Amino acid sequence: MKLFGTSGIRMKNLSPEIAYNVGFAIAKNYKNVVIGRDSRTTGELIESAIITGLLNGGATVSKLGIVPTPVLGFASKKYDAGIMITASHNPPEYNGIKLFNSDGTAFLEEQEHLIESIIENKEYERTNWSKIGKVVEDKYSIMEYCKYLVDSINSRITEKHNVLVDCSNAAACELSPYLFTEVGCKVISVNSHFDGRFVGRMPEPNEKNLTETMDMIKGLNKIPHKDYIAIAHDGDADRMIAIDEKGRITDFDKLLTAYARFIVETTDTNTIITTIDASIALDEYVNANTKGKKVEIVRTKVGDVAVSNKIKELTKNGENIQFGGEPSGTWIHSGIHMTPDGILSGLRLLEMMEHFNKKLCDIMDEIPSYINMREKIPCDDNCKSEAMKLVVKEGKNIFNCVPNTLDGARFDIVDKDAWVLLRPSGTEPYVRIRVEAKDKKIAEELFNKSKELLDKIIT
Repeated sequence: MKLFGTSGIRMKNLSPEIAYNVGFAIAKNYKNVVIGRDSRTTGELIESAIITGLLNGGATVSKLGIVPTPVLGFASKKYDAGIMITASHNPPEYNGIKLFNSDGTAFLEEQEHLIESIIENKEYERTNWSKIGKVVEDKYSIMEYCKYLVDSINSRITEKHNVLVDCSNAAACELSPYLFTEVGCKVISVNSHFDGRFVGRMPEPNEKNLTETMDMIKGLNKIPHKDYIAIAHDGDADRMIAIDEKGRITDFDKLLTAYARFIVETTDTNTIITTIDASIALDEYVNANTKGKKVEIVRTKVGDVAVSNKIKELTKNGENIQFGGEPSGTWIHSGIHMTPDGILSGLRLLEMMEHFNKKLCDIMDEIPSYINMREKIPCDDNCKSEAMKLVVKEGKNIFNCVPNTLDGARFDIVDKDAWVLLRPSGTEPYVRIRVEAKDKKIAEELFNKSKELLDKIIT
């Protein structure tokens, strides 16, 4: 049995039976739990099932209602654990469960394995009727989160920015437009009423889903001196993607690279945490633009759990870690709090623009563009492990180098200024191909070799 992927549990038509079992298993070790959900139509069903399991195991439950994941993570510090019901960027027929520790970080893999083991071996502990816990409303954590963010960021943003906020009818609908307004922005909000069918756009903030939002920015910026940008969230608002003043979606890697430089220039940190799928432009650009300051780029497995775990590990060893982020837009601002936070990321993007005293489009255009090619190859979950063994074995000869197997297999072809990452998805039945090179012909050659290898292995 395997319920958890790289970002908790995500399933199409997630059943209340699974949710009940997860709640029952959590209650064995966590007796004071806070729970939140995004706007999906199955949210209340899954919430009710989890709460039933928690109560049966003797836990007391505090409900937040519909909230962004960062609110749930922030609130978790008052409890033994936090439970967020969300499938993030997945379509509306999906739902999921993500678990949080009391420091705001997601459960580690070993913690998730323990939950799975309790369920698989039916090691539940039903409480006596006289010790059944209560269900209460947490009425204060949302206000505390908002105040904390405004207090943390307000003095850093001094200009009046024009921002369009696209919430995808999901968890950020109430809080994101409010918080951008609170720090002094002029805000236009779209898709900002709760609707679990995601009627405005699907929750994955990509170019296909954001076409109308991009057009809005182009239209708004025909008015002289407006310079609107857009901040678009995914389903649970633990990440964001920006649209610049020209109506272009900002490249994920470029945005991460620019922000990493900003953090290095404005804090005492010498270390940026990112994932194995981040661009080589991050290493090159940051170190070329920090006035002789040597910056170490530390890579982890894909997933905010791996990033936050590395931040905690290095912080415990005495290093000053202020930021860790994935190219997907999932960023952890560890100098402020430890939960990935798309609203905070959007606010700090404005701070970055002020620091560089440039429009977002100009900041993005300064960062080098390399050739990137991506594809998802269908692969059943039960075939992924064997497929990756063959990728490592045969890929050595195909790419003429030994892969980094931290997460999947990354082949760094140094003499061609290129790399290939073949990695099984932790949330979907695919193996992902990512190729980056400075030369288009080399990128296409490596991409074709990658596809041929996977087509041969996955039948």
